[in-house]
Amino acid sequence: MGHKSQCRHLRTKMSYIPEPDQMESWRNDDSTTAQYWCLCTMGVAGPDGQLVAPEMCQSARACFVTVELPV
Repeated sequence: MGHKSQCRHLRTKMSYIPEPDQMESWRNDDSTTAQYWCLCTMGVAGPDGQLVAPEMCQSARACFVTVELPV
């Protein structure tokens, strides 16, 4: 089984309504309408001033802290 990573600081409102058996299941959602924010800044931009979203919050950013996700 492969894995992909995502930043530990990335959040969306679905992160507070998890499925009981999979607390991190919201991270696998590829929604095109989800609104994301960074826990470091509590806003739509990270500490580096760049916007946050799963495709943008990757290991190249200095503020990135990895969470391994099952694929």
